[in-house]
Parts: sequence; structure tokens; C-alpha cells
Amino acid sequence: EVNDMKIAEYMEDKVGEVFEGLITSVHNFGMFVQLENLVEGLVKIDTLNGYYNVSQDGYSLLAENKPTYKIGQRVKVKVIGANKAARNVDFELYEKRKRKK
Repeated sequence: EVNDMKIAEYMEDKVGEVFEGLITSVHNFGMFVQLENLVEGLVKIDTLNGYYNVSQDGYSLLAENKPTYKIGQRVKVKVIGANKAARNVDFELYEKRKRKK
């Protein structure tokens, strides 16, 4: 618990920053992504566009006509919250917006 608290404290000043990480687990409430610095955070399912379900084998998040997210896949995430008291870090998937010319 102390380790989780210190990780959240460390990430508090990184809100808004973008990192690359690895999907480490998927659940019906979202997926956990671990950064290269070993910080792990949650991408909540309600931040994904679409209605996602965990695959039968438990290794992927699937949605009709949407990207699939699998354990071991590299993704870019943006830190959207870090709470020392709750000992958690929240991410959202980061997508570069293409500018229209």
C-alpha cells in the first residue's frame, strides 16, 4: 500500500503527460497499463469509445468495429489523474488528432 501511495504521489505532477506502456491485464471495468518506469495505471472502460467486453480467453478487450486491446500490446496513454490518498493512477488512451488542412 505504501508503494502504491508513493507511485501515485510521484505521478501527481505528471497529469497531462503522455507515456508509452504495455497492457498488463484486462477486466470488465478497464485495462491496466504499465509504463517503462514500472508505474501501473488504469484505463477505465468508460473512457474507451464503444462498448467493450473481455474476450472469452480473458486476454483482450473487444468491441464491434473498434480496435482490440490485448495483454502485451503497446499503447500510448495520457495521465488524467493520480490520487495519493486513494493510491491510484488513472490513464486514458492517447490518440494524436489529425489536423484538417
